[in-house]
Amino acid sequence: MKILVVDDERPAREELRWLLGQLDAALEPDEAGSAAVALDLLRRGDYDVVFLDINMPGLSGLQLAELLDELPRRPLVVFATAYSEHAARAFELEAADYLVKPFDEVRVGKALERLRRRLAAAPTSAPEPRRLWVELENENLKPLDLDAVAWFEARDKQVFAHAPGGPYRVRQTLKELEAWLPPNFARVHKAAVVNVEHVVEAVPWFSGNYRLRLADGSVVKLSRRRAPEFWRRSGRG
Repeated sequence: MKILVVDDERPAREELRWLLGQLDAALEPDEAGSAAVALDLLRRGDYDVVFLDINMPGLSGLQLAELLDELPRRPLVVFATAYSEHAARAFELEAADYLVKPFDEVRVGKALERLRRRLAAAPTSAPEPRRLWVELENENLKPLDLDAVAWFEARDKQVFAHAPGGPYRVRQTLKELEAWLPPNFARVHKAAVVNVEHVVEAVPWFSGNYRLRLADGSVVKLSRRRAPEFWRRSGRG
């Protein structure tokens, strides 16, 4: 069980990590002192469980929980907080459990057993993602239907989703997107991932390369090295 403990107070993180270690010596939870740091770790690592404080500076635990649907595999969430009044909202967000500080070894042990049962009953493969959280100009986030995305582009050390009303900035790298996106998306060169369902024409270029014309009018290079996988995902063989 790969666990991440998120709390802006170091003593609370250390106490919970110590209790988990007492209950199961094989557990070695990672930790984060803010929701922003946690989100970065969650995007980079495949965690099974997040123990999540609620009241933190900046992004709250409840706000972080709302963003977890953008991950390739959503971890189970246990809210671990000093306040009981957020329980209703927490379970609306499909929390696996809700712990109130100060932590008790018996109560944490029950939560751990509940998590083990949930993980054992979970399907072995996750459903294909159908939406992605993107950033607006005012730094707000909104969910974007993947079917509307024609292609993803890396430029100026950022990644953008080309869709109606965009382009929109996304927080993942192209490599992370390539591993997470459904199979109708294909990497076509080092700076682009294309939705093959938006390709309306492939024009031969030089040295085995192509130019892909998309339904939104974009023209994207298909490199010779990436062509076999693109044709396979496009149904050409």
